[in-house]
Amino acid sequence: MFFCFFAFPLLNGQQSSDYLGSVSIVIKGGSSSAPYHSIISPALKGKAVFRGQVESVVDNNLSFYTVPDLLDPTTLSKPFKEGLFTSQKARVRAVLSDSNASIDRVEVVDPGAGYAKIPNVFIHFPSLIQGSSGDAKSAFAIALTANSMISSVSLTDSGMGYSSIPKVEIEGGPHFLRVVDLDSNHTGRFYRISSNSANQLTVENLFNEDLTAVFPADSEVEIFEAWTLGELFGYESTSFNDIDSSTGNIEYDHVYLLSPSNSQNGTESDFEGFYHDGGSWKRLNSPSVDANHQVISPNQSLVVARRSSSDLNLLLSGTALAKSTYISVPNFSKRVMLSNPYGVDLMLSDLIDTTFITEDNSTSFMWLANPEQEKADNVKVLHDGVWSTFWHDGKNKSISAKATATSRAGSGAGASLMQRDISFSEGLIIAMTNPSYASGDNVLVTSPNHRLREGFVVKIIQARGYKTNDLKELVDDLGNVVDNNSSALIIESGANGYYTVKDVTTDSFVLDGKSGDCNFINDGSAMWITGTSGSGYEHDCSVSFIGGGGSGASGIARVDSNTGQVTSISITSAGSGYIEEPDVVIHSGGWRKLGAGNSPFSDLLIPAGGGIMIVRNHPNGQPVRFPVRNPFD
Repeated sequence: MFFCFFAFPLLNGQQSSDYLGSVSIVIKGGSSSAPYHSIISPALKGKAVFRGQVESVVDNNLSFYTVPDLLDPTTLSKPFKEGLFTSQKARVRAVLSDSNASIDRVEVVDPGAGYAKIPNVFIHFPSLIQGSSGDAKSAFAIALTANSMISSVSLTDSGMGYSSIPKVEIEGGPHFLRVVDLDSNHTGRFYRISSNSANQLTVENLFNEDLTAVFPADSEVEIFEAWTLGELFGYESTSFNDIDSSTGNIEYDHVYLLSPSNSQNGTESDFEGFYHDGGSWKRLNSPSVDANHQVISPNQSLVVARRSSSDLNLLLSGTALAKSTYISVPNFSKRVMLSNPYGVDLMLSDLIDTTFITEDNSTSFMWLANPEQEKADNVKVLHDGVWSTFWHDGKNKSISAKATATSRAGSGAGASLMQRDISFSEGLIIAMTNPSYASGDNVLVTSPNHRLREGFVVKIIQARGYKTNDLKELVDDLGNVVDNNSSALIIESGANGYYTVKDVTTDSFVLDGKSGDCNFINDGSAMWITGTSGSGYEHDCSVSFIGGGGSGASGIARVDSNTGQVTSISITSAGSGYIEEPDVVIHSGGWRKLGAGNSPFSDLLIPAGGGIMIVRNHPNGQPVRFPVRNPFD
């Protein structure tokens, strides 16, 4: 699979810190008697419709400030349309004129429901300029309502230059509120909006939290439209029904959502099934009921049962999070299907950090570890159609700082990784040259007996110096040339950062591609780093090597139990094909796999667009949210 993404602006013109993109997932073919099951998870729906500040909170009700009116900034208006965030979204389609490249009319396909106020209509701009004049302009329309539904859409401008039928959208649908205040300890939490007035939202509070603490006055929030089955996979047509080449019959794939924990009984009936009959989404147990508007929560994953023999290449688009978020863990004996919330591959230890793991049954709001699988909270992963069970046995649960290491491209036969390709060290810098960009030379670093090798990436930190200009003359804070160091401006060196080393000798190395900007000050603080020892480790743990074009390499991080630090990394399997430097992942350890005996399981990759199922075995376990480490920080 792949994920591509880019930053996008909010509809009100502000810049979001998240990313809009798509992920491609291949679901293998199966059959009606033996479907192939996969877990998928969509990103957020890519429409942040509001960003603003909370004025006050009472119970589950959030009030918002009035805002300047767009047409008359001297007048304050309320920020929302009553009932808009809990309506059932209407759908319409444009019909082009036969005589010219304009829109003839807009037809109502689904009138929606719950529209207390008239929603806006958005007609996309022409995709191609047509006509002798070469002009193109967007069409405009207004909606009319009756009985809280869209009764018709009236064109106010037919537009010009439409070579194909444009997409027409109407406001509405279920929405979620998200905390985005960077100074908050609750950043990333989601709450479904259950009702809204013109300046107030009422949200579902499933964890009975004190919302006055979550949303203090002036805290920043965003409102996102929720995915529904129809919005995510298509209303009238979808890729989830196909003619099976082996039988010639139409096979309808099934999509399953896990029921809320308060309606679960621990059996297969906890999963509610859906299928698309070629016209709309239906419920497996109630085919007469339209399921186009079934809501998918932001952190929810789904199970897809592929019943056709051909592989399905599924493309999911949306907003990939780039800031902190949370996963939800249910109460005792309940299950939840969780998504990978970021647009990149994550490890299981990233989703459930050791900070929130305990072996104490009395701590109700923690993840329970235990040497016995039946007594620990479980994670279930669906791979190649088979569920596997994982749990944490309590080892290394007290890690307070994770150890890190660096690798270079494999130097062994077939680009395999050798011990010499791993660096886990740091050293003092006593000198750095200051070459000019025009010279083509790079910064030479002096660090006696550094033990680095060609091709490693080092991090330079805390290097400082006297600022120089392009001619390497000392300058002050105004850029004026000065005669001595005492008059020169002291700056943080531009060489601080990550660099590949080359031209390595016993006591020096060159930072590839880096010219100088200052005369180095040797004050004993400048260092190079390729790894950190971490803290809080109790047992040796596994090491994986990800990327770099290779596969098959693995290692062991050796731990000093007296200091709780990783002291070395040993290669146990060299792998092959590492033509570039792979990422080194030192796993926290403690995760075990059911059926693998007593052997520790290093960790588990949760791919972008994938998900997991959590089974809560903690006898006193209460519903809780755990923050997820942000891979972009």
